[in-house]
Amino acid sequence: MMYDEKMLEAFYSTYKGKIEHVRAVLKRPLTLAEKILYAHLYDVSGLKNYKRGEDYVNFRPDRVAMQDATAQMALLQFMNAGQEQAAVPSTVHCDHLIQAYKGAQEDIATATRTNEEVYDFLRDVSSRYGIGFWKPGAGIIHQVVLENYAFPGGMMVGTDSHTPNAGGLGMVAIGVGGADAVDVMTGMEWELKMPKIIGVKLTGTLNGWASPKDVILKLAGILTVKGGTNAIIEYFGTGTSSLSATGKATICNMGAEVGATTSLFPYDERMAVYLQATGRKRIVELAESVVADLRADEAVISEPEKYYDRIIEINLTELEPYINGPFTPDAATLFPSLPKRCCGMVIRGRWKSD
Repeated sequence: MMYDEKMLEAFYSTYKGKIEHVRAVLKRPLTLAEKILYAHLYDVSGLKNYKRGEDYVNFRPDRVAMQDATAQMALLQFMNAGQEQAAVPSTVHCDHLIQAYKGAQEDIATATRTNEEVYDFLRDVSSRYGIGFWKPGAGIIHQVVLENYAFPGGMMVGTDSHTPNAGGLGMVAIGVGGADAVDVMTGMEWELKMPKIIGVKLTGTLNGWASPKDVILKLAGILTVKGGTNAIIEYFGTGTSSLSATGKATICNMGAEVGATTSLFPYDERMAVYLQATGRKRIVELAESVVADLRADEAVISEPEKYYDRIIEINLTELEPYINGPFTPDAATLFPSLPKRCCGMVIRGRWKSD
């Protein structure tokens, strides 16, 4: 079993009580992002209504994930911390040092030879301190996390910019530096400026050529590459349930391109289907027991302008497919408006030039 069932049972058994306590202290409805953040406060004795974008707050994330390039220094620092094992479930993923060149089999073999000393170090240190180790070729870090470790209502940090991919399963997952990961692994408080919350209301359903990536490309055009800085993007509305869990993850993954701290979706049946398909039926059972608190409160959904710092509405039914190039995530072009001679036409999913 890839996930820690006992840890998850303990998490969900206390989650509802934590949210009720937060709601009682703050005396107001809560967004989903707030529920998860406040439920992971390092010290609840000083619980108060933290000012978004101003107050620095200490948190206690549930787990850590590290890619092989950044894990080297992180593990060296952890070794000097005097701990016998990581304080929270942690994993190392050997994916960033593999250069795509000739093909999977040959590229992995080349990377294994070239980085043999690094991989051996990461493997041995991981074994010594009870850290999960994913060898070269075992998968890309943020996808491995989504398929094995992400869970609704959880909070994690990862030394990879696409850590927010786990938001596709309703998790607050934040990309950090190696030193931040070490703090969490040693059981220390992890500091973060309380993020602002951008509410993105989705209505309708995707149709035609439009796909989940067009949702975030549309949003990036609105926010630009800096518009999400120091903010969590929280999706809500009837349109969220029309997107698959992997589609949600794609949207959250690319939220990093607008500078967002992270992005997340409310728990729904599509997430349950994905969790079951990836062998995590028990998580579905646990999540269903607190399902009301894996979404924003109804009062928030009814009057979102009162509880989000900014509201953006996207009608999925009207969304058209976008085309984008490298280095311009906020400058996508609507596909129908592109000159035919410039980029050709699509036939059964393949490009065909004029």
